[in-house]
Amino acid sequence: MANATRSGNYPPLKNTEHDHAIGPLRTVELHPERRRNTRRFGICGRIAAYLMSIALAAALLPTPIGSETAHANGACRTDDHGIRLTADATGESPHFTSIQFLSASTGRAAGNGFMLGTSDAGCRWQPIYRGKLTFAQMDFVTNSLGYVLAGTSPEGPAMLLRTANGGSSYSPVPNGGNRFARIDFRTATEGFGFTFNDSGAHYTANGGAKWSKLPTPPNTRGLRFFTLEDGWAVTLAPGGYLVKRTTDGGRTWTTRLKASSAVGVGGAVYGAGGRDVWVLLYGGSGMSQTSYSLFHTKDGGASWKQVVSNATAGGGPAPGPAVKAGKLPGPAGRPADMATPDSRAAYLLAGSGAMDKLSLGRTMNGGKTWRNGAAAPGFEGKLTFPAAKSGWLAVTSLTSPAVYATRDGGATWSKTFAIPAD
Repeated sequence: MANATRSGNYPPLKNTEHDHAIGPLRTVELHPERRRNTRRFGICGRIAAYLMSIALAAALLPTPIGSETAHANGACRTDDHGIRLTADATGESPHFTSIQFLSASTGRAAGNGFMLGTSDAGCRWQPIYRGKLTFAQMDFVTNSLGYVLAGTSPEGPAMLLRTANGGSSYSPVPNGGNRFARIDFRTATEGFGFTFNDSGAHYTANGGAKWSKLPTPPNTRGLRFFTLEDGWAVTLAPGGYLVKRTTDGGRTWTTRLKASSAVGVGGAVYGAGGRDVWVLLYGGSGMSQTSYSLFHTKDGGASWKQVVSNATAGGGPAPGPAVKAGKLPGPAGRPADMATPDSRAAYLLAGSGAMDKLSLGRTMNGGKTWRNGAAAPGFEGKLTFPAAKSGWLAVTSLTSPAVYATRDGGATWSKTFAIPAD
């Protein structure tokens, strides 16, 4: 197995301290003020509400090139931009839970009871939604049309909702009786829903009006379908993991990678799909640490490279072939999120509640070299990279929840929005 994970057209491994080579639905109106105004002013109120929803969506349209620093004083704000976010209905302080950018300038950041938007790369932020929803995931297909997983309480189940006005209001989407933990919509109507622990996959071709369950291997604990035919699964097996691939919509699955592990927890699949895939496998956890490994294939699983082997004192050995301690280190802590904007760039975020510090591992050449560094204060975070070097980070922190941006592939980060500490 050691040879299999090292094969492929990769150069020999190198090491330095920080761099190692290697259907008709009733719209759910979520704005009480708008409802009151509509009742009070009749048709005028309805017209005003309609125009308001159009304005909110239009406000997030991409701005012309050169407007990223547009501000009255020529400088972009790094505070709360005058948007006062308050505790939610449960008394929990405002914090970020999701972020998505459709381009280097246009995106959204959301949390418990709010969604914010920017159309000038974070120079100016504005509120899109305020209410009872806590957003677990945003998946906008266009700047106006999107799907979200959101609940009315941080601990409650997430509902599948749809918006056609940029996120100011939502309508429920049938989920076929499934409780989705993650969604992935490729078009306005075609998408996937994945159940808890990525153990099951469902597909819709008509915006959720009907869902079809896709066959998956037993003991699946990590799953992604890149197309209706092409899917990858991380499965538990005696002594470790089996990573499997299907090219016929789940009717048959072929093992493409075996990785030993003392603890079987699960994993995650990222990448462009097809022949280029990244697989993250989790080991044990302890002392605010998680052991994990990151594998990459660029030939559909015929050969693999183990890019990261991050053993920890609290979590024990990393999954996969034994690697000398410290030879293939990843970002410290527990993996929090990963982004793969193209076939060469990959970013892995890790955090630790004990350290309240987020670290980022990154490669710009498909894993040939890998560099780890600090990202931002915080213990949890979400990544979005609309381009290879242009990315965003939404941070959950006890003292400084914020949104950061990078223009150099994660080498440096700048704050664009901050929620004041209580």
